[in-house]
Amino acid sequence: MKFRWHSKAAEKAAITMAYARVMCRGMTVEEAVRETIMNGRHCVHPEAIGESMLSRLCRAVEKKLRKKGA
Repeated sequence: MKFRWHSKAAEKAAITMAYARVMCRGMTVEEAVRETIMNGRHCVHPEAIGESMLSRLCRAVEKKLRKKGA
């Protein structure tokens, strides 16, 4: 089975939710991204996510952290 997003906005929503988890819960970026993806609300077959997609999401969250000044 193949990993895919539910909609075009789902990837941005996942990045925002991971950012919120880092800020509110004090999680690491990778933990926050994994927890957000694994809840299954943004994607289909979250267990099939590739390492490149996971690292891209982590970079996007880190970029958002730098931009917001956290």
